[in-house]
Amino acid sequence: MEWAVVIPVKGSIGKSRLDAGDARAALAVAFARDVITAARDADAVGRIVVVTRDPDVTRGIEGIEVVDDPSAGLHAAITTGVAALDAHAPAAVLLGDLPALTPEVLDAALALAATEPRSCVPDAITTGTTMLAAHRADALRPRFGPGSAELHQRAGHVALPVPPGSGLRLDVDELADLHAALELGVGPHTRAVLDSASLAN
Repeated sequence: MEWAVVIPVKGSIGKSRLDAGDARAALAVAFARDVITAARDADAVGRIVVVTRDPDVTRGIEGIEVVDDPSAGLHAAITTGVAALDAHAPAAVLLGDLPALTPEVLDAALALAATEPRSCVPDAITTGTTMLAAHRADALRPRFGPGSAELHQRAGHVALPVPPGSGLRLDVDELADLHAALELGVGPHTRAVLDSASLAN
């Protein structure tokens, strides 16, 4: 099964809760670039649509499509991205704050998603959602926000058994999340920002 993936990204204005000083904006962009790169390099992904208004998020990354974020919130961004897809093709929504995500981890999760008509991946604390998937793009039922893991399951998305320590479950909102991601291993864009800002330790 070949998947189309929508990645909504605020870019440098995102991650307002991340106490990383002057590096916050650069990290927000770097997280997204690592997610986009991981998705592009995953064998199961055939198409990537990034929804953003920040050109730094996608600069120099080939093999992706970019659509303009309507700047009306996360759900509007997701709706815009999904609208660009074939309604009958397998699709996933992947959040852009997963700096420890790897292509192999994403491939494994999408293989699990292939077994369920609708599915989701809860975050590390099992309240939020990091990935939403469906065998048809028009079957996605986005409910992102507080308590989204439960809301997505109520909407018919089955929680996939992705291991708790997976980079797909570790979204970074706060500094403690970033340290946890570092223990797993972050992507090259995030690592470069951390090294330049001396935040890696």
